[in-house]
Amino acid sequence: MTQDSQTVKKRYHLIDLTRGVAVILMIIFHFTYDLDVFGFVDVEFFRPGFWYYLPRLIVTLFMFSVGVSMCMAHPGKIHPRPYLIRLAKIGIAALIISISTYFMFPKNWIYFGTLHCIFFTTILVTPIRKKPWLSALLALVILVLQMTPYAIPFPEMSHASLDYIAVFPWAAVSMLGITFFHLKWYQIDYPQWKIMRFIQFLGKHSFIIYVTHQLFLYSIVYIAYMIIKSAPLL
Repeated sequence: MTQDSQTVKKRYHLIDLTRGVAVILMIIFHFTYDLDVFGFVDVEFFRPGFWYYLPRLIVTLFMFSVGVSMCMAHPGKIHPRPYLIRLAKIGIAALIISISTYFMFPKNWIYFGTLHCIFFTTILVTPIRKKPWLSALLALVILVLQMTPYAIPFPEMSHASLDYIAVFPWAAVSMLGITFFHLKWYQIDYPQWKIMRFIQFLGKHSFIIYVTHQLFLYSIVYIAYMIIKSAPLL
């Protein structure tokens, strides 16, 4: 195996590991949310605290991966067919999530969540994927503006969404992903333990897991709720 092929292998391992960690944290968060919906636990998700900041960490990992993945998938010219197919998959999945959460969680349904943000951010960062320092500068500007009265506005509905991820400032995280890719971030070594390979596996299939996991989690909690509800009191 050549050194170049080893580098390619490493880079995909590390990005898969990053996505895999995000997937695990996402499953923990959504399972806890489902338990809360059916009254098994009582968790405050919309006030500062662990359960408030956890989803923001998850989104950071996913949005960072978007920038890195753009550089890996399109190091040269953009090939329209695979690029547009990927966008279509993300867009359709985002629509499915909006529709399904509207019925599952009507008070907190997702009208602009992580996948919606990834869809528009992918388009936004495509022209700068080969410009690491411009990406870093734009990210810095967006993040600084976010802390001032001049933050870039983005539409927001009145209800507290389970997953509201505005393009600004979150696109800045993807821009930093571009910068880190060009700094050879993907060449960082780490132990290849079995648990690492399992997390990498999850990361490799993060898209399908993202789209389908809540259906399974919600169904499990719902079935448990119905069994307990219908069971005679002891």
